[in-house]
Amino acid sequence: MSTDEKKVLHVAETVKGGVATVIRQLVKPNDDFDFYCLLPDSQYKEIGAFPTEKLTLFSRSGRNIKSFISLARQYIALVKREKPDVIHIHSTFAGVICRVLTPVVRLSYKPKIIYCPHAFSFLMDTSTMKKRVYTAIERLLQKQTDVIVCTSEYEKAAALNVGVKAHNMVVVYNGVEAPTTGADSGDPYPQDKTNILFVGRFDYQKGFDLVLKIADRLNDNFRITVVGGNVHATEAPQQHPRIDYKGWLSSTEIAPYFSHADVLLMPSRWESFGLVAVEAESYGLPVVASRCSSLPEVVDEGKTGYLFTTNQSDEAVNILNSYNKEHWATMHQACIDFYSANFTSEKMIHNTYSLYR
Repeated sequence: MSTDEKKVLHVAETVKGGVATVIRQLVKPNDDFDFYCLLPDSQYKEIGAFPTEKLTLFSRSGRNIKSFISLARQYIALVKREKPDVIHIHSTFAGVICRVLTPVVRLSYKPKIIYCPHAFSFLMDTSTMKKRVYTAIERLLQKQTDVIVCTSEYEKAAALNVGVKAHNMVVVYNGVEAPTTGADSGDPYPQDKTNILFVGRFDYQKGFDLVLKIADRLNDNFRITVVGGNVHATEAPQQHPRIDYKGWLSSTEIAPYFSHADVLLMPSRWESFGLVAVEAESYGLPVVASRCSSLPEVVDEGKTGYLFTTNQSDEAVNILNSYNKEHWATMHQACIDFYSANFTSEKMIHNTYSLYR
């Protein structure tokens, strides 16, 4: 490490999905920053290759007190030892634990604390009481935060609406790396079908129950390929004659599915950003998504896809029935152009690094 490099510590209580995608891009070696990571021992491989001497692991058996204590202990020890100039905290649970400890850290020195919730907890479709608790926590801990990174204008507006102050909130859109494989790989789909792709967890947030309802309403000219799976539940997914389950796939394995599908289906009930939609657009794949949260920001309606009312599977079915394979193909270049203008990895990295300086 040169004397000009700043030490940057990334902390995450869980590194699945979008959080891993973001951290993996932000910790690429460069001349300005020396990166360290504090990650769960069961998930650290999600960010890819990273120097072991700069990687600290905590013991995580789930979202429980024992795991939280392990994270807190490792965090204090690591910060005391390395004294990072910038601490970039990812997601709610790490955000609570590390920011509660900020007054302790600042007894010895004053690092810049950056927090990205990757979807504020109060955005969830949950009870009013829980939302009030989550809101109170975020408002209280804002005082221990130098910068709050929202991943969409929607997320920032929602935070302002519940009383989080504007002075240290910024919007940095997530980005994804441009595809390097896929176009030349074999087409995994049946050629006589309109091939719909779904990528994500089989849970309420991602609207997987709506995928099943949509499959019920479509005819046999359609095929839905599902990449993903359960996170907590162990039961097998519900079998369906128009659904082909592929399980979780690596970025290399999923490339031909993005590259050769006709349209991506994204019936989420809430999102802070919508990374899968952006990844699809980077391949030139149009998106049919719910009109929720930030998705209207990442789908340019009529140009890179279409939006339907959240929870209204009938609307999604009507959209899918209204257009054929040839129509979806006409959106290919518009999707790539929209991605290139707004959601590249380079743009996200540049905007985030500017916060570190």
